[in-house]
Amino acid sequence: MKNNRLITWIGGLALIMLGMIGCNDKLDGTTFFTSDQMTIIQTLESNPETFSSYIEILKKTDFYNSFKSYGNYTCFAPTNEAVKAYLMEKFNVESVSQITNAEDIEFLKIVVKFQTIPSGRGTSGFVEGRLADTTFTGDYLTTSFLKGGGIANVEINRTVGLEQYDISTSNGLIHTINGVLDPYIDPVPVVMDKAGKHTIFVEALKQTGYYQKFSVIFNEFGSRTNFTLLAESDVVYAQEGINSFNDLVSRISPNDSDFTNPQNELNRFVAYHATQNFLYSRNFPSNAFVNTVLERNAWKSFKTDTELRINETETGENDTWVSLIISESNFPAKNGVYHTVNKLFTIFTPKPKHIIFDVVSDQPEIQSRLIGNRVNVPSTAYEFVRWFPEGDKRWSGASSNSALNYDVFDVSGFAWIEFDTPVLPKGKYEMLICSNGGASSRGIYQTYWDGEPVGALYNLTLNAAAKGFPDEALMESRGWRHGYKCIKNGSGVAQYDGHNWSRFIVTKELLCPEQKRHVVRLEAVKSGAMPIDYIEWIPVVENGPADDSNCYND
Repeated sequence: MKNNRLITWIGGLALIMLGMIGCNDKLDGTTFFTSDQMTIIQTLESNPETFSSYIEILKKTDFYNSFKSYGNYTCFAPTNEAVKAYLMEKFNVESVSQITNAEDIEFLKIVVKFQTIPSGRGTSGFVEGRLADTTFTGDYLTTSFLKGGGIANVEINRTVGLEQYDISTSNGLIHTINGVLDPYIDPVPVVMDKAGKHTIFVEALKQTGYYQKFSVIFNEFGSRTNFTLLAESDVVYAQEGINSFNDLVSRISPNDSDFTNPQNELNRFVAYHATQNFLYSRNFPSNAFVNTVLERNAWKSFKTDTELRINETETGENDTWVSLIISESNFPAKNGVYHTVNKLFTIFTPKPKHIIFDVVSDQPEIQSRLIGNRVNVPSTAYEFVRWFPEGDKRWSGASSNSALNYDVFDVSGFAWIEFDTPVLPKGKYEMLICSNGGASSRGIYQTYWDGEPVGALYNLTLNAAAKGFPDEALMESRGWRHGYKCIKNGSGVAQYDGHNWSRFIVTKELLCPEQKRHVVRLEAVKSGAMPIDYIEWIPVVENGPADDSNCYND
């Protein structure tokens, strides 16, 4: 029987899910209502030839009544044939009624939650990559069109296809699937290891210690970790004349076998292949840097209409950049995703470029939806943000904001707040900050760069006249610039047209002698609200003005 072999696996997964689901599970519910349109349960029950086995699972797991209740769910419902095959594979039984073990029933509950999204997600929102909303287990499902165009060819999690889709009910949508979606349990390195196509790179992960590091699912604060790995497959290595781990060592680190040393070239090589951002192929930025696990180094991401170019040089040579083999990419795991690159992926040193750091949307915890809109959390919930005194703060997003990505870090009542910046290439920059200001309730702050004060006081109480708005020359003389024309709210109102979104010039001569992350701290001289939007760095051209033409959303 496979039951006994599953106990450890299921128990471990149940512990992982317990920390994510909590006591008040929104999928549990017994509130009923009447409607002219059938509920999810009524729709499933009206088609027993297709869904009777899944209905048995819903009853066995006590979720039967949940799909009768008020709500808006997306239910990926496996067919009877799919459930039968899954039960035999996982439990070595032929029917749901034969599952009586408590651990197995708990695992089935996780299976149901993994098949369910707490919002209506029709196939019009399916993309090549992850869906916008997480399941009730806190994981992202992925959709792929690699088998051909059209919804009929879509695959969920690269394993399961659609039989029917967009079946409307009074409390959500049903998509009929020809397999059961298996919940994620393994971290990225283990998923890669089991797939067996990246054996050389996986061995490098093990030899350098990153196999274990990238297998962490929760950090010391209890927050979910996320890793995106770019890896060469064995086929790609073979094209480079690398046919074994020893061949890779000879190419990357021929004279140093201390692979766990962070200064070792193979260690650096492997660390450069990973970021703690959560990036499916469609989530790579259009024109920006992506921080890597290798300190002081980043990927340069650039998208055209047809391809993703990583680490393209400024020489214009077409063969200098690396891209993803899409058919071998976007593979999900419990703590991230991995992709296969099309050539040897070596460490790249970029030139300075205009960088806009969205202090909300660029945080990995917000990218992975571990911290929701207007949810108060302590600073320990973030890896790259801190404040004092400790107390719950939140971010706020609304389409009425003329802010980058419509969101701001909505903080007040602090002595100081600081952010770890993205990796900045070495060079000379102007540094600017954009917040929602212009009211007496706002604060006044001193900016610190890596512990040293820089620039004049950042006075968010100033009104339009005090800034010189809207006269650009007068504003420049007073240390301010308009917000961007291309950053608009949901109604089309641009930052440029409102003095409250003006950008404060912290300094025009910020020297960065090496490529690395930095720390920006804002200390309160006068306490008050500070809805901060973004911080930006604009390269200064020698003997000329800074280039302020590149717009994040242009």
